[in-house]
Amino acid sequence: MPTAELITTVKARIGEVYSFLRDLKNIGKCLGIVEEVNLIGEEATWILKTQQARITRTREVKARYIILEENKRVVWEAKGGNLYIHGEFILKADEETEINTKLTFEILGPLGAILKPMISMTIESRLKSLIQCLKENVEISYKSNPKA
Repeated sequence: MPTAELITTVKARIGEVYSFLRDLKNIGKCLGIVEEVNLIGEEATWILKTQQARITRTREVKARYIILEENKRVVWEAKGGNLYIHGEFILKADEETEINTKLTFEILGPLGAILKPMISMTIESRLKSLIQCLKENVEISYKSNPKA
C-alpha cells in the first residue's frame, strides 16, 4: 500500500485543529480528489472527482472515523469499489500544534498492481496538499486571535 508520512507544525491551537479534522467534509475537501460530501451522522459519502473515479473505477467511497481521541488523535478510513484510503493525524500541543500525518491509498483488485507505481509517486504530493489545506483553514482564526 502506498503510504506517505509527514510531521508539520500548524500555527493554531490544538482544539481548532482537532475540530477541523473532526469534520469529514473538511478531510474530503482537503484530499483534493473529492467533488462532493454527503454527511450521514458520523459517516460520509465522498463522491470522487471524475478523473479520480475514472482512474480507480470507483465513483464514491464511504468515509468514517475509526479512532477519535479528543485533541490527540484522529484516524479515519474511506472504502468503496476499488479504493481504500486511510488517514491518521497525531496531534501534540505546545505554543503551536505539531501534527504527524500518515496517508495511505490502496487500489483493490486487478487495477491495484497496475496503479500502485503511479500512486506511489503521487501520494507524497497528495499528503502535502492535504496539510496545506488544513493549515490554510485553521491558521486563519489563529492569526486573528492568537492568545485566545
